Parts: sequence; C-alpha cells; structure tokens
Amino acid sequence: MKSRNFRHAVALISAATLAVALPASIANAQQRFDGVTLRVGTYGGPWGDAVNANVGKKLEAMGAKVEYVVGNPADNFAKVVSARGRASPIDVMEIGPAERLAMTRNDFLEDLPVEMIPNLSKLSVQVADKKAIAHQMVQNGILYRVDSFNADKLPVPKRFEDLQDPKFASKTAFPDVTNPQHWPAVSAMASDAGGSESTPEKGFEQVLKIKPLYFYGSATELTQKMTMGDVVAATSHAGMAVRLANAGQQIGFVHPQIGGKRGEIEYNYLGIVKGTKNKEAAAAFINAFLDTQSQANFAKPMGVVPTNREARAILEKDPVMSKFMLLSDKDLANTYTMDWSKVDVEKWRAAWARTVSK
Repeated sequence: MKSRNFRHAVALISAATLAVALPASIANAQQRFDGVTLRVGTYGGPWGDAVNANVGKKLEAMGAKVEYVVGNPADNFAKVVSARGRASPIDVMEIGPAERLAMTRNDFLEDLPVEMIPNLSKLSVQVADKKAIAHQMVQNGILYRVDSFNADKLPVPKRFEDLQDPKFASKTAFPDVTNPQHWPAVSAMASDAGGSESTPEKGFEQVLKIKPLYFYGSATELTQKMTMGDVVAATSHAGMAVRLANAGQQIGFVHPQIGGKRGEIEYNYLGIVKGTKNKEAAAAFINAFLDTQSQANFAKPMGVVPTNREARAILEKDPVMSKFMLLSDKDLANTYTMDWSKVDVEKWRAAWARTVSK
C-alpha cells in the first residue's frame, strides 16, 4: 500500500480519468495558437534554457510566441500578486510547494482544464486541489565526496543525524533558510526528533549538533566548497550529484532513512494563473511539459525526477540517473514528503534567525 506522504503530496481526482477517456480526435488534435503570446514563469539560466528547448519550442511550432518571466516561484508569485486587478504578467508558471498552497488558498490559480491535458494519464501523480499538477520531483538527501570519504575512512551516513558524528565537524555544509533544500531537511530532522513541520525548532537543534562549516545559500556556492575540498558532505538534492558526476567528480548520494521511510521528495508544480486570456495555450504548454520524451530529456541535465511513469522507465536505463535517483513507484511510495500545510513560513524564518543565524 502506498504511503500516506506519497498520497498526500497530490490528491488524486477523477478528472484525470476523463483525460484518458477523451476521444482521440480531441486529445490528439493538432492545435494552433497563431497570434498568441504565452508568458511563462520559470527559472533562468540552464533551467530556463531546458524549458525552452523541451517545451517552449513545441508551443512555437504550434504558432505561439513564448515569452519567459524569469524568477524563482516566490518572485514570480509576487509579480502576480502585484498585478492583481490588472492583467497578469504571467499565464502559466512553475510553482513550489509553499507557493502552491498560497496561490490555491488565495484564488490565484485557474481550475486546470484536464480535458485539454491528455498526458495526465501518464503520470503517477495527478491534480492537486484541481489547480496544479506535479510535473517533477526533487529528491533530497546527503551529497558526499567519495574520494574524501575513502581517503579519510569516513563512515557513509545513513540518516541526516549521522552527520553529527564528530568526524564530520566543520567538514559539512547545511542549506540556509534561503535555499529550497533547507525546508525538507529541517522537517525530516524535526520528525526524527519527535516533532513535525509545525515545530522546526526541534530540527534546528539537530542541525546545530552537526556543527556545519557554514550554511550555504546557492548551489554554486556549495559546488565551489565541495570542489575545493573544504566540504566533504552536505545536505542537498540528488540533482547536484548528477551534475557533479557529469562534470567528472567522484560523488556519492544517500537517500536517508527518515523514520520508517527512505529518502525525501518535494514536488514542483505547474499552474495556470487566474484570469489569463490564454488558457488553452497554457494547457498545451503543461501538456507538452508532461510529454514522455520532454520529461526524460529535461530530467537528465537538470537532475529532477519526472512524474511521468514512461519517462522514469527511460531514465532507469541511464547509468547516471539510475545511480543517484529513486525511480520506481515502489521506492517513491516509501519516501518522506513535507506537509506544507503545517508550515508557518514567517515563524520558521524568525526562529531560524534566533536559533541558528544569530
């Protein structure tokens, strides 16, 4: 039986079945969006380039002009909020777990037109709150340098708390509250300490016992520290392991034990912004992002895991992805996932500043 956390992350609704049952003439019809300018909220840099190459180009082939509004989900949500009452600057956007809850609760998202998104039938997860679709998973755990561990005969950790071993003092890095990997790591450690997402202080106490060399903000910063050898292990995500391994580094990754679970996943979502005049083009963009080959091609360089089962089957044959990622439904069903509904973001940030960043 699948775990509560795996089911909780995305509430299944029967509408996805409707997408499967659509007549082929509707589901497979070649749409055209001549004269439509679709504004997509997404990250910049290599991520944005990959979105354009694997998804945006498909919309352009249908006649649409695709413009990218670059920023992290929180930044782009702020842009949508600022425009409320006027035309939104974004039609469809990538959304993090915290933003999904906030945008859903405050009516910033359209109901997804599932009849226009036939690729929903290929996913292991479906529509959350009728408003957003989980299109990717980020897998969080412990990144470590295999060469340094071998040279110093360091024990490979099995749990986040194993980094509290004095052998790791001042040799590790932990994500600051400004980094997305901070939240699931603290949450998992709070859970192991008898707390939950609503009591992050219990997790902070465990973090302090690790005695990290420093708290990192960006992935670039962490990469530099690990490449130089200042840091030999860090709480991070499996995508970092993929990228560093592809760059030729000797990297290992641990999907840690968290209670009776193994590994931690967080979802990235897609949603259509309330009031858009380009709902059909936005739905086509989502459908293109959920396409099997698009998901597999995007996942390899970016180090994320598709929610599309067919795409994961492709990645199981990839030596790097299969080495670092959990890809089977069985493994994914036994992972820990944060319950963001219990998180008070501002209270959490303030407590972190008092307890750790002081």
